[in-house]
Amino acid sequence: MSSAPRPGEPTIRPARAGTGPDTRGLGAALLLVPAAGAVAVAVTAAVASLTVVLVVALVAVTVVAAVLAGALIASVRAHRAAEHAADQLLSALEAARDENVNDTVTGLLNRRGLVLVGNQVLESARRSGGAVHACVVEVTPGVVLGGAARTVEEVRSRREAEWVAAAAALRGATRTSDVVAREGDGRFVVLGPGSGLHAQELERRIRVGLAQGRLAGGGDRATRLAVEAGAAVLAPWDEGGVSDLLVRAEQALAQRRALRRSTPQHGWGRRRSDRGARPERPQA
Repeated sequence: MSSAPRPGEPTIRPARAGTGPDTRGLGAALLLVPAAGAVAVAVTAAVASLTVVLVVALVAVTVVAAVLAGALIASVRAHRAAEHAADQLLSALEAARDENVNDTVTGLLNRRGLVLVGNQVLESARRSGGAVHACVVEVTPGVVLGGAARTVEEVRSRREAEWVAAAAALRGATRTSDVVAREGDGRFVVLGPGSGLHAQELERRIRVGLAQGRLAGGGDRATRLAVEAGAAVLAPWDEGGVSDLLVRAEQALAQRRALRRSTPQHGWGRRRSDRGARPERPQA
């Protein structure tokens, strides 16, 4: 039997099926957690990729800076080495001026000046990886037939005039970077950077210079001079100094002189057996 509620008591109603606490907040929370996780993962990936990019950029900048610093250091060292070589060359030239290194007749360097300046040229060429050449030139007067006998002073003054003419021809035949010196009476030396001229070409240029000097002086045929030259080159990988290079040039001069004297020139000095091999002239 059901008892009726008394007056003043609250009425209790049974709950409906499927009803209870509110579940809308729980669903929103379940949706918010995956979304927040995805956002966190995306932010973390973005931050990580940005860090990698920054690290790569920093490494690249560091490498470029290191390369530029190395190039700058190398250029500074090369500049300092060039300045040091120039200072040494100037010091050698000043020392050469202080000492007795000039030839009083021609104004060229003598043997001492050639060694002083030649050592600096050799060191500078080896520092830059270049070669050095040397030429030994001998200028001898030709045979003068006839004429009155001259005194010792006249012969000496004539020889000095010939040496001055040969020195002027040598200056015109060589470069400004070459060192020209006079060793003896008619012996000259040319030393400079590079492979230089061939001995035959140097002889030709000296003869041209002497001929121009004779024309300028009135064309005196009695002042003809014979020119012989020997050249040598010291490569960067070759050992030795200025004295060794000069010895090689002297040996080349001796070889050229021996070959020239053993070979007939301009048809002179033929043997009689060679004359018989000439073609006969046609009869008129």
